Amino acid sequence: MRRSWRILLPAVTVLVLVALSFPASASHSSDNHSPNMSLLFSAQNAFTGTNSDLAFWGDRAYVGNYRGFRIFDISNPASPQLLSEVDCDGPQNDISVWANRIVVLSVDSVMRGPQCGAARAPLSDLEAPTNWEGLRIFDVTDPRNPRHIASVYQDCGSHTHTMVPDRGRGRLLVYNASYSLRAGPSCGPVTGPAHGRSPVHGVIQVVEIPLNNPAGAQEIAEPEINYPGDPDNVFTPSEHGLAGFLPLRACHDIAVYLPARLVAGACAEQAQLWRLMPSGLPDTANPVWVFDNPVDENGATGDPADPHTAVDFWHSATFTWDGQIVNFSDESFGSGCPAISTKVDLVTGATSLADTGRTYFLRVSDGAFLSQFQIPRTEVGGGAYCSTHQGNVVGTRDGYFLAQAWYMGGADIIDFTNPASPQEIAFYDLAPPGQTGGDNWSHYWYEGPRLGTSLVTYGQDGVHNPPTGRGFEVFRVDLGVRRVGMGHLNPQTQERAL
Repeated sequence: MRRSWRILLPAVTVLVLVALSFPASASHSSDNHSPNMSLLFSAQNAFTGTNSDLAFWGDRAYVGNYRGFRIFDISNPASPQLLSEVDCDGPQNDISVWANRIVVLSVDSVMRGPQCGAARAPLSDLEAPTNWEGLRIFDVTDPRNPRHIASVYQDCGSHTHTMVPDRGRGRLLVYNASYSLRAGPSCGPVTGPAHGRSPVHGVIQVVEIPLNNPAGAQEIAEPEINYPGDPDNVFTPSEHGLAGFLPLRACHDIAVYLPARLVAGACAEQAQLWRLMPSGLPDTANPVWVFDNPVDENGATGDPADPHTAVDFWHSATFTWDGQIVNFSDESFGSGCPAISTKVDLVTGATSLADTGRTYFLRVSDGAFLSQFQIPRTEVGGGAYCSTHQGNVVGTRDGYFLAQAWYMGGADIIDFTNPASPQEIAFYDLAPPGQTGGDNWSHYWYEGPRLGTSLVTYGQDGVHNPPTGRGFEVFRVDLGVRRVGMGHLNPQTQERAL
């Protein structure tokens, strides 16, 4: 089912506030970091909502959270200035930006309508046909007064999305990644088939945004997703000890490397590499290769250096800037730091434990496994949880360096110049009072053309307990490498080679 709203919607609520920074030790009790990484700035969102993803254009950072998004002027990274704070509830509000003109947000909670201010639908009424989930589009030409200009309904909502520019055709393509976490108006085992959909979803939905008329955005294609070689061609959460969620066949996140026209799909059950076709669509029907690691051969040890691990959920991907290596991350469904998950054999009911939550390095040319990595630090105490999440590769020709977020393991830099032996070389893992570890959703390198002597990275802290999180973060990393500045960055879309 395709539904699109292309009318001018009511103005969003914009709060223009003064962002406050604070020294790391002023409001938090445990300042744990390497000597070469320091926190320059942090500011929580006004609603203390869960902090999500980031995007950058020029001297502006676009900062998502479950209640909306913020725009910062980052011309001085040590002292960002808040330009606006938009109140537009719609988890996760995964965010991308184009030319400081267009912002796209992913909404993966069933809402009562597409407009900002719409209430979340109660669990008892998710399938009502008037409910909505999908993509919201904003005009941010005036960064102090963003305007919601369109919404595009997406079956199963929008968990994440990847913006792919197609300048030759005067458009942006948005690869929407979603799946049936719960039922919706046209998603799930009942309302999905009733609307001609697979009960496990099984597609990427692609939306076209005309650059001369962003309000005319509409869905144009649905590339099919399959898991070649998988016995049942489906991802079953209960096999990973995760109860209450529906089986799915879909992708969580998608990364694009435009110089080689390659697309990496982190697709729950498998990591996949696809070619980017002349149409602008990924050739999901003919993967170049697929990769998985479903079995921990020696069971859980809790040792970060244990080479035997298993993947719970292929979550995200990023390429090196030369296109030689692709990094795929596993989001653990387990607990602890390092994370340990329960695996369930659905035939026998037998359970086993596995080390999960690692990040994996694969060779692009053939999908060969090169190495995996888990932070060497451990967290103790109730609720401790360290799993890899969102990151990207530093723009340098001096080696391979990955900025990565680890939830309660904080944020770090991994040197994988020797891809067979990655090493953590910087980290920041700051616990709120009475808690364990930081709580980082994302950690990205981004620097504009004005490069300083130290590396600058950006993070988002405050996921499991947002009121104690630091929110938007800026880090300084003393790392002696030459970098290449970027004019803009949507972290899932790499538009140039180094």
